[in-house]
Amino acid sequence: MTQYRLLLKDQLMQQLTALSRAAKSQPGGLRDREFRALKTGLRALAEGREVAFDGKRLGYSPEHHDLRDCAEIKLPVIQETRHNHDLGPSHRLIYREFEADDGVPPVRQVICFEPRGDDRPFEVAAARLGRESGSRLQTLDAISNTRPQLGPRPRGEVAPIRQLLPPDLQAALAAASDVAPARGAATLPTAAATSHTSRLPSSGSRTSRPPNLTK
Repeated sequence: MTQYRLLLKDQLMQQLTALSRAAKSQPGGLRDREFRALKTGLRALAEGREVAFDGKRLGYSPEHHDLRDCAEIKLPVIQETRHNHDLGPSHRLIYREFEADDGVPPVRQVICFEPRGDDRPFEVAAARLGRESGSRLQTLDAISNTRPQLGPRPRGEVAPIRQLLPPDLQAALAAASDVAPARGAATLPTAAATSHTSRLPSSGSRTSRPPNLTK
């Protein structure tokens, strides 16, 4: 199983920190459940276990944003039903994947963690990547599109297409003095760990020393 290094968008790091604080003040509450789900999701991405969380590569249509280089995993936080039918996991974690040129494990940039209602995860992901609805990106034309489907997906449509690491994310990795090795990637930043996190350039991502996830 492939191990990955994680880069978190600034907004996601801030959300993780806020959820950590809220979880301590209101154990068992909604924010606590979101915090635990987000930690579970990040650990799954670091360990390459997206299949276990119904991983799905995203696509593009003229009515939606172009997210062909992204994928999602599904995480349960609250139970949602419609006409007594369980609607499944309530939250989505969206990310991209890159091949680094330093001979070490590949990188997953984690973009957002949001409840699925009103297509919020895709709206937030597109905003953080600077993409407009209905606008097809020529830079992604080498990536095949995906179509909605029910049931298990082909293996090639579970995770993102791995791309070369762009200069801004390469700079983000270089700027972080304590990038976690792949073996330690199954741990996550907490509020206490943000003091070990370097302020990164315009990529809007952070990488950090991950603390223990077993708590």
